[in-house]
Amino acid sequence: MRAVLIHIIGPDKGKRERFDASRITIGRASDNALCFNDGQRRVSSHHAEIVRNDDHYLLRDLGSTNGTMINGRRVVTSEIQHDDLIEFGAGGPLLRFIIEVDEADSPEARKDLQSQSLRRNTTDPLVRPPSHKANGLLLVAIAAAMLIGAVGVIFLSSRLPAKYNEERNFTEVAELNRPAVVFIRVEFELLDEIGQVIDTVARTGSGFLVSSNGLIVTNRHLVRDWEYNSASQNLTGRTTKVEVILPGQTREQAILADIHRINPDKDSPDVAILKINLSRLRFVRGIESDLNNIAQGEDVAVIGYPLGLDLLKQTHDEQIGPSLSTGIVSRVGQDYIQLNLRAYHGNSGGPALNRKGEVIGILTANVTSAQDIALCTPISAALELINQPTNLSVEVINQEGIHHGK
Repeated sequence: MRAVLIHIIGPDKGKRERFDASRITIGRASDNALCFNDGQRRVSSHHAEIVRNDDHYLLRDLGSTNGTMINGRRVVTSEIQHDDLIEFGAGGPLLRFIIEVDEADSPEARKDLQSQSLRRNTTDPLVRPPSHKANGLLLVAIAAAMLIGAVGVIFLSSRLPAKYNEERNFTEVAELNRPAVVFIRVEFELLDEIGQVIDTVARTGSGFLVSSNGLIVTNRHLVRDWEYNSASQNLTGRTTKVEVILPGQTREQAILADIHRINPDKDSPDVAILKINLSRLRFVRGIESDLNNIAQGEDVAVIGYPLGLDLLKQTHDEQIGPSLSTGIVSRVGQDYIQLNLRAYHGNSGGPALNRKGEVIGILTANVTSAQDIALCTPISAALELINQPTNLSVEVINQEGIHHGK
């Protein structure tokens, strides 16, 4: 039996460190078995130790300055199990703890490891159950439909052992959800009263993957900009191309997307659903669809692409990468969740996330006269749109740019 520690974030992300010893000392001092460099200031010189006790492992904090956490919970001495996450100092290095066994180990040890893994797979919930308030039955039906319908499920994109209701730091929230946040570029034509094309326009924004079959949640105003723009008041429009770029890819790697579903008019919730045909997609960690579980003053983060490609040009980045901003929930309304943070054009359509890594809303607008007020549409509006009966009229644009009703 041996202990393996896998770096989850930071410059050593993905690095595996194996230890056969019965005691593993951890810290920045050079005499530790697991030694962090001096740049990891959250880690104390002699921060913690892991001690093997028969077929089990104990983690002890050695009086560190910033504490030691197992699955987001601060501990002094605690047993650690296969697949636990250990954080050395709040906001410090995050590592996954793995137990490896071989034929030389006892049958009891192998059985115990298998039991730990089984408990992980069967107890981590996939979607938080909605409440039993006025709209509770509707949200329960929506959540159930997502589990069994064409949309698939919002499930673990990477199997994490932390209890689902535990809060995380924003480093981990970003790590869990950033791969699902996509850059969106939309082209559309503006037409005059006789149907003559008078201009071709492009807009950019954000969106996020919510299923394994490529469904992307974003704003309606991103794909039908002319309906919201006063400069286009006397014009009609038609969307001709929707492109999606996944995080870490370049502009040249954009893929075409369909407008899978869209609300009927601009007075409806500002939500649209895109679809891409691609395998092995990462999607958001989870969804909190019950407004009763969102509290005023709660921490919130938004992930998206502020200023679109302009910001990436200024930072000389060739690869597309989303930005994270943090703030608090200022007010929870029926139609919008009001946030206290700065958002910019390009952020529209990105996810607003709580400290558990769950999506609570879709960033939709900011208030021109108050830069620190942003509004997001509750995520329940997207779930309702996804689960509408298929005979409802929705706009679809296929990859050849041909429009039709469905």
